[in-house]
Amino acid sequence: MTNKRLGQNFIHDTGFLKGIVEKLDIKLTDTIVEVGTGQGSLTTVLALCAKQVITYEIDIRLEDILKQKLKDFDNIKCVFQDILTVTQFPPDFILVANIPYYITTPIIMKFIKMEQCRKICILIQDDVAKRIVAPVGTKDYGALSVTVQSMARCRIIKKVPRTLFQPVPNVDSAFVVIEKNGEVPPPNFDGLLKSVFSKRRKKISNSVNLDALLQCGIDPDLRPEQISVNDFVKLSQYLYKTDKTN
Repeated sequence: MTNKRLGQNFIHDTGFLKGIVEKLDIKLTDTIVEVGTGQGSLTTVLALCAKQVITYEIDIRLEDILKQKLKDFDNIKCVFQDILTVTQFPPDFILVANIPYYITTPIIMKFIKMEQCRKICILIQDDVAKRIVAPVGTKDYGALSVTVQSMARCRIIKKVPRTLFQPVPNVDSAFVVIEKNGEVPPPNFDGLLKSVFSKRRKKISNSVNLDALLQCGIDPDLRPEQISVNDFVKLSQYLYKTDKTN
């Protein structure tokens, strides 16, 4: 009972899901916001180790299945709503998501900037996972890497072969944990990264004022993929401060 338009792929192996959840360091005092309830397999595993699970599912056709699957749990609240339209969340929560690949970046961007979200645990396409955790100087290092790493410590905790899903997707996946550090870059950060990484094969001086680069101790001959997360943060702070004083 999957909807191809919604990009649904379910994992039913409870043993595998338990192994994943054990790595998430969830405590009995934690509130979980889950995105992509599906048929409730991961939801029930989360409910056994958390205080509360608020789970969001966009496919109303799954309502009867979930009512039956979740009926014995009094700490699960199932909401049939698109998570990207939700504006009210609990004060301190962990996000756990198994979502269609096409909304991966919007989900990450929504929650990494949300103060009350403490940690993001997300099952995503393998190549996107590699981009999130990519170190400076590698081919996968880009705007997404810098954005996420500027606000969090990121790691892949488990590779997930495509054969574990039903129906089987065309790509492998990975479970990524994004532990937020409380830092928030200046408002111009996203724009700066979009600008410089649109010319990733060119020197950074093609995108950014030479004086700003020198003031921040950044070699103007470097390409964007050779510049560290910390230097990008320093550069954006300098540019934002300069713009405000002009």
